[in-house]
Amino acid sequence: MKGWILFLLLFISIHLNAQNPLGFYLSDNKDFVELSFKEESNLIVIPILVNGNGPYNFILDTGSESGLIFDRWVIAENNLVNVRKIPIYASNGNKVTDLLVANDLKIQMTGVEASQQTMLVLKENNLDIKGMLGINAHGVLGSELFNRFVVEIDYQNEKIRLYKHDNFKAPKGYKRMDIEVKSFRPYITVDIKQKGRKRQKFNLLIDSGASSALFLDEQRHEQIDLPKKTLDHTIGSGITGLLSGKIGRVKKVWLGKHFKFKNVITSYPQQWKIQTEVSDRDGTIIRHGTLGSDMLSRFNVIYDYLNGAVYFKKTKEYKEEFKFNRAGFTFTALGKELNQYFIADIIPDSPAEKIGLQPNDEIIAIGNKPVFFYTFSEINGFLRGDTGTSFDIIIRRNGELFKKTLRLRKLI
Repeated sequence: MKGWILFLLLFISIHLNAQNPLGFYLSDNKDFVELSFKEESNLIVIPILVNGNGPYNFILDTGSESGLIFDRWVIAENNLVNVRKIPIYASNGNKVTDLLVANDLKIQMTGVEASQQTMLVLKENNLDIKGMLGINAHGVLGSELFNRFVVEIDYQNEKIRLYKHDNFKAPKGYKRMDIEVKSFRPYITVDIKQKGRKRQKFNLLIDSGASSALFLDEQRHEQIDLPKKTLDHTIGSGITGLLSGKIGRVKKVWLGKHFKFKNVITSYPQQWKIQTEVSDRDGTIIRHGTLGSDMLSRFNVIYDYLNGAVYFKKTKEYKEEFKFNRAGFTFTALGKELNQYFIADIIPDSPAEKIGLQPNDEIIAIGNKPVFFYTFSEINGFLRGDTGTSFDIIIRRNGELFKKTLRLRKLI
């Protein structure tokens, strides 16, 4: 879900040229720095200072051309002098909000600084980012770091390592694949085997800001088929509304010669407003979809935009099966500490529907422990547990408490 939100917003930034990547440099003239991040729902969340204030939680996103700030109060009004506005309209033609182009921002992270930066800012934040991630996320850091440095993402140890290009040499054990960088974003060619079709090549955007494994644009590419077994599902939500689609599986996905995955959970968005042709002065490629972080997080990944390369090294997560929600409901987080959880959607013909759970039910306890003992990610882990696992769940509805027993079942 999160990947769509970010993409929907940042698609508009393609023509803005809203960045100054050369403004980023390593402090004290170092050749290498290491940053810590927190992984939330496969997303990379890093603390940054904006104009000396913060730290604020930003999502590091290879799928975004430029940075985006969700909350206007993060920056000062002097950053919006003579501001450029980009109106955003819903599909029905009604104006939703404006994107503002903030200038002269100073960005700081551990060992990294940048000045005179430009970012997009939501004039009005209509997105429930906190509720869907369970953390206070204040914005997105896009391609700025990736254009300036070689960037290593170590998902296992929650570390980011930045190298100057002149001093970088790929470590042993990593396998290289070629990428094409267009509009400051990386595209990779992968092989996919669909049921009833031969192995085919597809061009995908590498998007660390998309929490699922794979998104395919079935509606606009004849060589992409919907699987026979799918679920209707809300793929995401953005400032112009919900994006619906279907969830299924593809049989196999190959990354180069060295890595192969089976039965990959795949999202098929409906009316997906992305560029199918991505062009620059070096040529045009056809985009078929997105490679997301549920696959990327099974590796240590090194991005080298300057030399058109990405390097992969397996981690212990590599062989884990691709799991989809087995409980049949999604939830959001509310409250000052974001530790109150409410059911958002119910998947038809799921365990959640069978035991009578409903949208807006407040989750009070899971497995005989109050929910404030769990993080947002831990509750998501419960919902994707092993088939046949059962646990008690206590919900509050209209002031009354109800105890239910939920038994997980494979839905797709």
